[in-house]
Order: sequence, then structure tokens, then C-alpha cells
Amino acid sequence: GLYAAKKEKQETNFYKGKAGLKTIFEDQLAYKEILILGASPKAYDILHYYFNWYDKKRKINKIKVKIIAFDRKISHIPLSEIRYLPQKYETPVAINIYGNKTAIILWTSPPKVIAIREKEIADSYRNYFELLWKIARK
Repeated sequence: GLYAAKKEKQETNFYKGKAGLKTIFEDQLAYKEILILGASPKAYDILHYYFNWYDKKRKINKIKVKIIAFDRKISHIPLSEIRYLPQKYETPVAINIYGNKTAIILWTSPPKVIAIREKEIADSYRNYFELLWKIARK
């Protein structure tokens, strides 16, 4: 029926390696805000030059990013607000939330991503993000 056609299709994709990561980050450039729960300093080691390009592109598109990190080395990111949680809670997993999408990134070598398109899941992670944002420090 009409309702089924309107409902955005739910989807889960798995990616492995740098090419998969780039697919996810490029997808994020279509959204106005990205929330990153658990930004990893390993991200820059794995995709160093790529992030310079990505951040430039994000600036041009005026896409804001809110980041909860555990490592104070994560700083000076354009158009970002960053807050920190104690380093003892750090893991190699980052969760990126944008639109109806949630990307769970495991920053290992090779990196792996689970990308989920499902509004309820994105909204739930957004709630976790807001809660942690309140207790994180500037």
C-alpha cells in the first residue's frame, strides 16, 4: 500500500577496510549534523590524508559535528564542538549518528563498519549521546 512505499527502507551493511570507511564518511556529507560518540585518535592514523579532504568538504557544506572523545589529542577539528569523558572508558569503537543512520566503526587494522539505516536505532543512540554530552567535560 501507500504507507509501505513511503516508509524508508531499513538496511544494514557491513564494510571492511578503508574503502568501506570512505563510503560511510562520504554518505555523512549529505547531512547537516553528525554526532560522534567515542571518536578515536586511531581514525587519523588510518585515514590521515582522507580526513583533511573530508574536513574541508564538511566546512564547505557547513556540516557541524559534535564529538564525545576520551583523548584530549582530539581537538582543533573544524566546525566541531568537542567534549571529553575519562580516558579509562576509551574503546576502539566509535558510533557516528546522522539522519536516520548509525555507523558503528571498529578502528582496527583493517577497520570494520556496521552501517544501520533505521530511525529508531539512530534516535536511541542520539539519546545516549545527549545523556553522555551532559556529563562530558569541555
